Amino acid sequence: MAHILHYYGFHISQMSPPDMVRVRHFEFLCRSHDIEPTIEKFRVFYQLIRNMGLYSFGNRGSAKKIIINPPKSFHDWKHKFFFIREKSYSDRDDLP
Repeated sequence: MAHILHYYGFHISQMSPPDMVRVRHFEFLCRSHDIEPTIEKFRVFYQLIRNMGLYSFGNRGSAKKIIINPPKSFHDWKHKFFFIREKSYSDRDDLP
C-alpha cells in the first residue's frame, strides 16, 4: 500500500475503502502465488482514476479482472468518510 501511495503521490485519505481492499487483494494474491507484488505488476491490471479529489483504481482495458466478485459490504462508506484539513502555519491566528 505504501509503495502505491508513494508512486502515485497521494495520501491514503484520498482513497476509497473499496480501493484499499483492491490494493490489498492484489498484494495478497501475488504473495499467495509466491510473486513479489510490484507497482509494475499492479499497473498491468489497474489504472488510476481521479474523481472529485478521490483516487480509485479501475480495471485496465483488456487486462484480466483479478477480483471477480468484489465485496458488497462497502455500499454506505461515503456517509462515514470525511477529510481532515491540516491547518498550515500561515492560517494560524496565534502566530505573530
